[in-house]
Amino acid sequence: MEQKTKFIIIGLVIFSVACLFLFIQVTSQHQTLLRESNDLKAENTTLLNKTRQLENDLRENQGRIDSLKAERDKGAQELNELQDKLNLVSKSRNELIEKLKTQAQQQPAPIVQQQAAPVVVPENTDAYWGEILKAKTDLEMQLSSVRTELRSLQISNESLQRGKSVLELDINNLRNEKKDLLRQLDYNQKLLDSMSQEVVRERNDKVAIQDNFKTIRAQNDVLTRQLKSLNGRKEVLDKKVQDLSEGKSTIEKRLNEMETMLTDKISQVDTLKNELDAIKSNKPEAASEKKKEAVELPAIVVRSSPSLGKDKVAIPVYAGRILAVNADSNFVVIDLGTSAGIKVGDKFDVYRAAKIIGSIIVIQARNNISACDIKKISTTLRIGDNIK
Repeated sequence: MEQKTKFIIIGLVIFSVACLFLFIQVTSQHQTLLRESNDLKAENTTLLNKTRQLENDLRENQGRIDSLKAERDKGAQELNELQDKLNLVSKSRNELIEKLKTQAQQQPAPIVQQQAAPVVVPENTDAYWGEILKAKTDLEMQLSSVRTELRSLQISNESLQRGKSVLELDINNLRNEKKDLLRQLDYNQKLLDSMSQEVVRERNDKVAIQDNFKTIRAQNDVLTRQLKSLNGRKEVLDKKVQDLSEGKSTIEKRLNEMETMLTDKISQVDTLKNELDAIKSNKPEAASEKKKEAVELPAIVVRSSPSLGKDKVAIPVYAGRILAVNADSNFVVIDLGTSAGIKVGDKFDVYRAAKIIGSIIVIQARNNISACDIKKISTTLRIGDNIK
């Protein structure tokens, strides 16, 4: 009865401890999932801000491209105007050359006709040719300046083309980065949804475990009361057994005393009978009896105490580092996962400059990352701290 009661008590204690451990584990996992959900929301907000910034940069670059295109069109228009001016100058030069040729062909006749006044004609001719040479020089200077402007516009156009190509490459890179950020955002959103579903499931499991825990606690209270009543009854029975044992020993003593007295009386009667027989036959006889007493020794019970041995389990050593730290929610993310053999419950020490600054424990593991709860720290943890 005592062993059965002990087994019941030990079973209830073990069951209560297991339920408490499951409750604590579910609570820690729930808190971890909430922290991961908050981190994912913050990361989602950061990615949205980066996306908006990239869109603003894209608009600014598009505006710069539009302004460069407007400048290029303006330069092309100026180039066309200068080309038209050059064509006009070339046409005027050709006309002047034709006029000069015509005047050169027509010049000898007036000289022959005006032989009477040789002094006046040469003066008019020199002034005319001087004006023509001056006009020719001005036209050549204008032509050279137009050519210089044309070359400078061509150079600026080429530089604008190169700037346009560079800006197009930058725009393509920004578009690719935007696509990558959108894909990352979708992935984080999906991960957040899945973790939210896990949180809901674990919350329901937590409620079920709490209900089971309450039921088990009620059963435990009932069994405890039954155990107390059984212990009371046991004490009463032990007292009764003790009283019966004392009464039995008293009765046995009285029986032994009565048996001794009866034996003495019988021996006395036998002695008197023998004396009477001796007197009758004149043959005195003496009778004597020897008593033998048997002594029983109580049995000696030897109990052997089982020796308990402890197996030494080699703790695997892992090397990694911290990827993210959330001081408000009291957890970190490391770069080791189930692919490296990490499982829930593994403990790690945090090192910085070969010095232990804290300890963490794994509460949730993925393929390449794991979430760990911060147990104790001597200084604030940072991204890049080593773990082992």
